Amino acid sequence: MFSVEKIAQIVEGKLLRSDGAWPTRAIHDSRLVQPGDLFVALPGSHTDGHVYIGNAFAAGACAALVANRQAFPTTARNIIVVRDPALALQQLASAWRDTQSTTFVAITGSNGKTTVKALLGHVLASYKRTYVSPRNYNTEIGLPIALLSMPENTQLGIFELGAERPGDIAMLANMLRPSLGILTSVGPSHLDGLGSIASVAAEKWSLAQAIPHDGTIIINADSQQLIERAGSAGCPVISAGLNGGDLRGHVLQAVPNLTIHLEGNNLSISCGLLGAHNAANVLLAAAAAHALGMDWSAISDQAASFKPIPHRLEPISASFGTILDDTYNANPASMAAALRVLSDFGEVQAKRVFVFGEMLGLGAGTDEFHRDVVRQAVDLPIDAILPIGARAIAACKAQDDPRIALLSREDIGSFVTEQFTAPTVILVKGSRALRLETLVEELAHGC
Repeated sequence: MFSVEKIAQIVEGKLLRSDGAWPTRAIHDSRLVQPGDLFVALPGSHTDGHVYIGNAFAAGACAALVANRQAFPTTARNIIVVRDPALALQQLASAWRDTQSTTFVAITGSNGKTTVKALLGHVLASYKRTYVSPRNYNTEIGLPIALLSMPENTQLGIFELGAERPGDIAMLANMLRPSLGILTSVGPSHLDGLGSIASVAAEKWSLAQAIPHDGTIIINADSQQLIERAGSAGCPVISAGLNGGDLRGHVLQAVPNLTIHLEGNNLSISCGLLGAHNAANVLLAAAAAHALGMDWSAISDQAASFKPIPHRLEPISASFGTILDDTYNANPASMAAALRVLSDFGEVQAKRVFVFGEMLGLGAGTDEFHRDVVRQAVDLPIDAILPIGARAIAACKAQDDPRIALLSREDIGSFVTEQFTAPTVILVKGSRALRLETLVEELAHGC
């Protein structure tokens, strides 16, 4: 990164107790601090990072960005005092970006951005020195943390951009300044902040508007909202999809591994993802890898070793059969896709259970979105539907079907183990805030 003196200059802060340190990266969670880190003390909705400055230095931090000069211990060194640590973090990341000759790739969309990011990073790792942003670091805090963690010798940097309100994508893209963008999908997500699907589409398209004229934007050809905007792009557009596009694929197999034949190429791509809905994600990642210089056969060979991403339709073995852990997040489109996978996965005679977790952030239409999921579920060969969360329960109560069981979250594990034996497939899916991964752990370990 930079020396603490240079960092203080960039963020217009006051440097106290300097010993000339050069931090290796920035981090805002004291539990993740490693020796040599710059700790960024951010105020939060539940706690204040200034409370953990002592913990950060005890874990090896060599410097800290703070707003309160009274909050640090007497043993702390290289304290940079600023008015707004979050803004200072963004300024620092932007300055660091200016020093890098890396080719930057940005990915956004209502669904699929993390999957495309992970698959593209996996494929490109055999081609060039590639960095993939960690975790879900795709916000005004996460992106700069991810940028400042990127090794200096990186040739390809792959990042995802998230949006909860208008202007988020433009702000993040301005910080990252990518030369290649990928738009995965447009759908009903974060409607409490964005208002409508049309607004979601406009917000996602902000990434295309941020790509320079000599860059490239890659879009999902199966998304009408994106195809309609393609003509307004100020850079070359590559489209990829199942129903059309410059790169078109056909699903040969959706489960237990996804296999896609590339039209016009005498090859197929297989990987550990589940479901036909992931075909577009595979095609977008393949198109991006090819645009970055990889040949098609190398892309196919490397994709074959890709494994499912934790908590994203990840198959987990259990005593009764298989858990499909899709607990990372949920919206109507991803719910529909996961239900299709549930209906197709496993043996024909397998029992199928849907643990339906509430979907958050859907705005005024949330109740109808939940009822629609229930209607889809009862039309499929599913043996039990178990709702969790007020809106999921209300939607199930509105549907008269004997397969719906209204249980407490605590009773779901025992219900499954008592009522179902192998082969059984259980889909567990809901919004991140429900922390349904804890239920998956209970089910996997026999409650």
